[in-house]
Amino acid sequence: MDYWNRAIDQAKQLQQLAAEAMQKSAEQAQPLVADAVQRAQDLHKTLVEQAPHVQAAAQEQYNAALDHAGTFIATGKSVLEAGTNAAQAHMATFADQAKKAADAAFNAVSSNQPKPPPT
Repeated sequence: MDYWNRAIDQAKQLQQLAAEAMQKSAEQAQPLVADAVQRAQDLHKTLVEQAPHVQAAAQEQYNAALDHAGTFIATGKSVLEAGTNAAQAHMATFADQAKKAADAAFNAVSSNQPKPPPT
């Protein structure tokens, strides 16, 4: 169960950091973006570690979560590599990908929860 809590916590932190970064100027957002990218990499790693243990029914949600986390990481790296002026243009995509990655992680984790035995 530690895995479930860790994945959900990582997804929440990722989404919170992206929201905070959107509220800052591009220059002030750089450390938040870097932290969010690191957390997305942690989330991605957590999902990959658990992939062999995923129920077949949850595999599609896991693949979506991995794809969104990967896209978020790539977008975050683009923000970090862009100059301060150009970075702002990437922030909306960055925040959108954070939401998609977090939502997909929540769905993947919840779809892989053990089903209660029939009564």
